[in-house]
Amino acid sequence: LDRIADRAATHDIGSQWPQADLDDLASIGAMRWAIGKAWGGDDLDGPTLHDHYELIASASLATALILSQRDAAAEFIESSSNEPLRDRLLPQLVQNKVWSTIGISHLTTSHQSGTLTAEWDGDGFLVNGTIPWATGACKSDFIVAVAKTLDGQQLLFVLPVDLPGVTVLPPLKLATLAAAPTSPVRCAAVRIGPDLILSGPSEAVLVGRSRNVAISQAFAAFGIIRASLQLIKQIDIASAANSHDLLSQQFRELRSTVHDANARLAGGRDLQSGPLIRSECSNLASRAAQSAVTLYKGSALKLDHPAQRLAREALFLLVWSSPMSVVDRTLELIADPH
Repeated sequence: LDRIADRAATHDIGSQWPQADLDDLASIGAMRWAIGKAWGGDDLDGPTLHDHYELIASASLATALILSQRDAAAEFIESSSNEPLRDRLLPQLVQNKVWSTIGISHLTTSHQSGTLTAEWDGDGFLVNGTIPWATGACKSDFIVAVAKTLDGQQLLFVLPVDLPGVTVLPPLKLATLAAAPTSPVRCAAVRIGPDLILSGPSEAVLVGRSRNVAISQAFAAFGIIRASLQLIKQIDIASAANSHDLLSQQFRELRSTVHDANARLAGGRDLQSGPLIRSECSNLASRAAQSAVTLYKGSALKLDHPAQRLAREALFLLVWSSPMSVVDRTLELIADPH
């Protein structure tokens, strides 16, 4: 974690893929965490995996995001009934021989940004359109993607980036997380045969991941909060100590709330609380990062200052995987924090 934190500013300012971070994580077995034991993985449960991401995010959110997207792809593959594809790809992911990411936001939270269609063509599907957001696509060997068929069903499949018709566009120029390059991926009559299909066509293919944590994005907010508190603690003035104590108490309470909510949601109870808690996590992360910027004054306006990076990363939480229920609650907290 110390080495990852030391490299975070350089990777961020230089828009550098954090390969050294990923190599360090691979050396301690991180590529096994999210994959079942049948394929050589560690089969970690959702809460444990989430805690690992949180710690990595406290050193570099970009690195934690990249790993989480790779692991999400692995989980979709593992839950598939396509045994030959599963048995081929999962051991390669465990051994860190290939890299992957996901491209599903166009059917979940970013409907306005792109579309991907799949049309039956005799012995497979022809896929056309654009995946608007795919973190790490420019470094991936394949993408786990989802498309809509002409009759409105969903098709989940593996999209090798070297298939004819696939174009990974240059990474978007975003205000934050430059070290986690996010690209649109264009598909022009890309043929997807049965050997690449993970699930569907059916009404809902994006459910049922075995290690899913109900409020899974909380790790990003918690990582920012942890890092912000560390920065605040280093300033030896009364206002910093007071800010640290207040934010720490709120953090402890929020972590407990998330833990309890995940248990309820995993059991199929209280299905409405997730979006509300997601917004609370983002709100506390933003306030913690802004507190760090305030205390470090002008120094925190420099791009290489960690408080500056955290403040920009907090913007990511406002838009990442945010359905309207999360957006509505976030706007309420911004307009009336009490």
